[in-house]
Amino acid sequence: MGAYARRVHPIERLRYVARAGAVPVGPLVRESAAALSSFADDPKGLLTSCRRLLDRRRDCGPLVWLAARMLSAMDPRAEAAKVVSELDADATGRVLESGLDSLAAGSSVLVVGELGAFAAALQDRPDLRWLESDDPEASGADLVLVATDCAGPSHALVATEAVAAAETARDRGTPVWLVAGAGRILPGPMWDLLNARPDDPSVHGLAVLDLHRFVTRVAIPSGLRTPAEAARSSDCPIVPELFTP
Repeated sequence: MGAYARRVHPIERLRYVARAGAVPVGPLVRESAAALSSFADDPKGLLTSCRRLLDRRRDCGPLVWLAARMLSAMDPRAEAAKVVSELDADATGRVLESGLDSLAAGSSVLVVGELGAFAAALQDRPDLRWLESDDPEASGADLVLVATDCAGPSHALVATEAVAAAETARDRGTPVWLVAGAGRILPGPMWDLLNARPDDPSVHGLAVLDLHRFVTRVAIPSGLRTPAEAARSSDCPIVPELFTP
């Protein structure tokens, strides 16, 4: 994506990024930061560009995080670079790896959704049995990992099959960890504004998971936290104008 995007006009670059489809969070935020930085000296243009980008990718918390921080900063270009640096240094993978150390060899782990860059943490535990949602043994997993790219204080956007997996885990008393990461936890007002839009998450293969009912821990850069603790860790500014004309 980067080689093409660097050759085009900033507005066309932004459109290309917005329409890129299923791109991993890291590359998506890096390209978005570069495209939005072209409007760093034009506050109105920056706001309009951020809105257009989020119209296409409401499922990506780090894009909301990037846009809100740029719009709140004295130097939007420098803030964009800082966001990218923090995303690249995300320690959530190490947190997840450390948490998995508590599992005995032979334990089974059901993974629901795309862990992306955090999947590397799983490679260090070949002694565990890794399951997917369609595995016949999935309902008997010892731990359920659910990936999300966007969450609020009490809910998260997850793969549709994650809701059923979490319900089964709750009934069996199995722990469920939400794997979030840098920029993915939004403050309540931003989550509410983002999800007040009429488009249905299921159109994108997503569902809304109730964290307080189903999730025991949330993996974020600072550690494995309760949903309430993870919510308090959010450093995303509240910028209502991102979603309101």
